[in-house]
Amino acid sequence: MRIKITTTIEEAILNKAKALAKQEGLEGANAIIERALELYFTSIENEVWEKSLSSGWIKKLVLKGDSILYENIKCRKTLENYKPEDYTQNNLQSKGWNKV
Repeated sequence: MRIKITTTIEEAILNKAKALAKQEGLEGANAIIERALELYFTSIENEVWEKSLSSGWIKKLVLKGDSILYENIKCRKTLENYKPEDYTQNNLQSKGWNKV
């Protein structure tokens, strides 16, 4: 069952939602807002734990209620000086990256 709600939202955020909806071929901003709420409620049920090791590795646990995701991460860095064209969807996919 769907219900109608009335709310206020920052215009800039609404404009981003509208643009993304149009880009993805969706009806409008409501589809993006609903998707964001679903992600929010899914993620608050998870607990994330990390432990840095002296070797430089990071161990990460994501407790998901009925399962646990365990990851070993060798390094984590933030790239600040990069060419945006190297990180487009097509470019990443051609190099074997998968969007999750």
